[in-house]
Amino acid sequence: MSDDAAPVIPQAARERLGRRRTQQGPGFDSALGVGEALAVREAGLRPVCQVMGTSYYQVGWQNMPWGSARGGWFGVQGTDGQTFELESQTDAFNEARRLAVDRLRQEAVLAGADAVVGVQVRRSTRDWAGDLVEFVAVGTAVRSERYDLGDEPLLCNLSGQDVAKLVRHGFWPVGIVGGSTVAYVVTGTRQQWRSGGLLSGRRNQELPDFTQGLYDARALAMERVTRGAHELQAHGVVGVQVERSMHPREREVNNVTYHDMMITLHVLGTAIVEVADAPVPPEKFIALPLT
Repeated sequence: MSDDAAPVIPQAARERLGRRRTQQGPGFDSALGVGEALAVREAGLRPVCQVMGTSYYQVGWQNMPWGSARGGWFGVQGTDGQTFELESQTDAFNEARRLAVDRLRQEAVLAGADAVVGVQVRRSTRDWAGDLVEFVAVGTAVRSERYDLGDEPLLCNLSGQDVAKLVRHGFWPVGIVGGSTVAYVVTGTRQQWRSGGLLSGRRNQELPDFTQGLYDARALAMERVTRGAHELQAHGVVGVQVERSMHPREREVNNVTYHDMMITLHVLGTAIVEVADAPVPPEKFIALPLT
């Protein structure tokens, strides 16, 4: 999509965010709970307003791994299974999430925010459009009253309480990092025989191709998370959320039905850095028995 065709923030939203920037709006609105709002205020962050970013993304054509050398209609079925990443679907998820988060950041800039806390990235599909994915990112823009956080708003998916704990102990969130993958696990003849052979349903047994496929999918998603953290020069990633879904698929090879698996994995977390300044020591409380 060209820059000219890219969606823009509506004028009414720009005016609302501009009033928040100049402190002309009444109070603040947020997606924070009571405890979160009090915690971020204690950490020197004042809530400004709720910000949002969204993206509807159409998934393009995806070639399936049927013609590989390890299995498929035109290949030789291998003894062991193999995991293939479906690039088109994977790229669609990662790009749609990036667009939604970037637009949330744009709203934070218009509101004059220094950071956005409690970011929730919601993902959904539509029954009336199977090739359409929707990402919505919602969070609370905050302004720092104690620290200079730079020009670009810092984003995190942590709760207000967790942000306050990080600040108190000398850490700062520097951005949201995420990674998605859609992997297709081609079942090998060994697992097919174990799961479909005579008396196979009467005993407990592991399906190693599916187990390995989930490991492979996690590695692919975490590789993108790690790469994003390195780009932000982060010291670590916290608040990691992992969501996965699995959908069985069937295919025919030489009049034999093989049961494969599609694995979709989404990982999201907050990259953090340890600041050079010594943190304020946590308050200490002494509890004494009353009797």
